[in-house]
Amino acid sequence: MIILSDKNLIIFKLIIIIFLILIPFSISDYTDNVIPEKITSDLRFYEINTCSISLNEFLIHNPNVIYQDHYKIRFNNYSSIKCFGLITGIDQINNVFFISIGTNSIVNLFLQSVFWLLVISLIKKDHFKKLKFVEFMSLVISSLLILLLIYSEKRFYNNAFFELDLNLKFSFIHLLNYLLFLGFYSLQILNSRSNQLINFLPFAFLLIGVFSGMNIYFLFLFFTYEGIKTVLTQKNIRKNFNYLNFLVLFWAYCAVGMFYYLKPDKIRGLSHADYNFLSVFVWSYVVIFTIIGSYNYINTRINFVNFNLIKNNFLLSGFIILILGYLGSSMPYINFMNYYYFGQTKYGTDNQNLFSIDSWGVTEAWRGFFPSAETIGEFFALGILLSFLYKKNSKFQYLLIFSAFVGLLASNNKAALIMLILCTVLKLIHDKKLNLINKFVYFLPVILIIVYFIRLENIFYSLEFSANKLIQMSSSYGLDIGKSSALIYLENLDSKNGLIRFLILSFSFISFLINRSELWGIFFARYNPSISELFFGTGPFILSNHYGEIDIFTKRVFTGTELGFLLPHSSLLLILVFTGLTGFLAFTLFLVNTLRKVRVLDYNLFLIGLFISANLIKSDSILYFPSLLIYLLFYCLMKKKYKILL
Repeated sequence: MIILSDKNLIIFKLIIIIFLILIPFSISDYTDNVIPEKITSDLRFYEINTCSISLNEFLIHNPNVIYQDHYKIRFNNYSSIKCFGLITGIDQINNVFFISIGTNSIVNLFLQSVFWLLVISLIKKDHFKKLKFVEFMSLVISSLLILLLIYSEKRFYNNAFFELDLNLKFSFIHLLNYLLFLGFYSLQILNSRSNQLINFLPFAFLLIGVFSGMNIYFLFLFFTYEGIKTVLTQKNIRKNFNYLNFLVLFWAYCAVGMFYYLKPDKIRGLSHADYNFLSVFVWSYVVIFTIIGSYNYINTRINFVNFNLIKNNFLLSGFIILILGYLGSSMPYINFMNYYYFGQTKYGTDNQNLFSIDSWGVTEAWRGFFPSAETIGEFFALGILLSFLYKKNSKFQYLLIFSAFVGLLASNNKAALIMLILCTVLKLIHDKKLNLINKFVYFLPVILIIVYFIRLENIFYSLEFSANKLIQMSSSYGLDIGKSSALIYLENLDSKNGLIRFLILSFSFISFLINRSELWGIFFARYNPSISELFFGTGPFILSNHYGEIDIFTKRVFTGTELGFLLPHSSLLLILVFTGLTGFLAFTLFLVNTLRKVRVLDYNLFLIGLFISANLIKSDSILYFPSLLIYLLFYCLMKKKYKILL
């Protein structure tokens, strides 16, 4: 038996990773007479010879496809296994060629999981742990739960599995075997590196890990198991979990007889597709177990956190994200590989100009590698903030900080930039213990930057105009027939309680100042809760009913362009939809209380918490699992601080 040294083992794993990247898209019959032709507008050759030419064989004869931006390489997940990695067709739309590559969701489950596990296994393991009976049972239950989720979301998954008929029981036996196999090896690799992995959480923004053709994150296989194990083994968690059972039943009951559907788009992986009793019931448990598992995993390993290492990993992963994003925007082949092997929820941008301006003279947000420019902008800003708070930066790290700053500016996330500057100023004031006049001098640049971004003319609009802008926008997008209950309430605001009217108008005024009147107006034009849903929501990360229940005006009122799939751009509004006013108020009080406690104990953590909390107001970052993991990490760090005091 040959035993490899740690160094040789890493080299061996790297070789396998390279093979996993190259081989699957190189397999074809090289002995046949089918030789790829140069791609032209005459595509008859590729119409005849489908599933005969591998992607890499095609690229050898058409190397310009690798780097010329009028080619788009796209996956066709509804292909047979024998067509995996082969060209299934080429279409031309105007001057752009779309090259379809056959993939298969069953193969994706295996191939992508093996790739991600190999990458994670490059981190040195710190211990070995045998699987106990309760852990084995948790693995079986979590696999069955995810299997039931696939069954309940048939409308999404019917076109995901070419070989499997989801109307046959035998198909689910195959899937269960896959899930158990992948879940078992995920536990072995992740658990044996648990103490080290917590410092590598920033790399979740790079290794996103959503299965191609499916609506689930790879890490759900592990964290759902971890959540079930936590509930089974921890009595205090199990007691509180009983209350959640009633809430899940309520959410599922609200979906009885409803069959709304949402195509997940860029929020694939952490969004619910089919809105019906069974899918809401199962999805709610999957999400709850995943959040419990993520929290427990981080909280039990919080003592192993190394701030300097986390800071370095923020900067390094941000640098790689920026480079891969730019390479993907200019090279179709890199864009294609980024999507598959990093598990992106959406193809990277093809905009090569990091600081482009649209026809209206407005700077466009560049999202690069990540599906959301706003969320990746927060990530870059948080990396810079950590570098300032936890110094000792080398020359190489200053280069990484510069690249993060470029990424932040390219994302055009003004709120993240303002909060970065504000937190920096607060840190300087705190450390220097300045008097009132010097504090004002330090704050003056922040005030000027805020005024610049808000724009001076917007400040001088009448209060009545600013405070009613959100209501006006909501009415503009609402239709006369079938208005949402929220819009009806807003249009009759004058007859409401004085305090409620003041709160809503204040909220509208803030939305105007931060340029959210239109997006939040669209949100309220759609928001149609019943009284019970207003208080308890419709379920975690469930937006299918929100987008399917109420029809609104489908074009932008200012430009006339198609509205498309627009998110609310506020995590707090999303929490309102998911958990109602009860969850919204509880979450808000929780944030305020946590920040209040940690402020006197660890000012650096307070500033990080303040930065995250402020950005939750105007971004959809909770819809991306990497963001949730980072938020849980810093919450556990803050909780640890004030628990030590107690």
